[in-house]
Amino acid sequence: MSLLRKYFRGWRFRANRPMLEVGSEVDVFVAETNGTSGRAFIGDTELVVDGAGPETVEKQVRVRVTEFDETSATGRGDLLEIVGESSYSG
Repeated sequence: MSLLRKYFRGWRFRANRPMLEVGSEVDVFVAETNGTSGRAFIGDTELVVDGAGPETVEKQVRVRVTEFDETSATGRGDLLEIVGESSYSG
């Protein structure tokens, strides 16, 4: 195995439109809310988070994915819990 191959072993590129699997749990930051649901962006993928009120904006939350459309890179999920704070808040 060449030195270059050893160096790059395990590396992979991230997609700007990640696919989400229904039933999976992901941690995301809520960008905005309309009071009853929030929006989270993962690259160019948009996830509407049901149950994410104003108290979740700029917080890291765990979401269970309930719907996902690969073609439009959009989906929905249910808020499970707040797991962290943004380093930009407060």
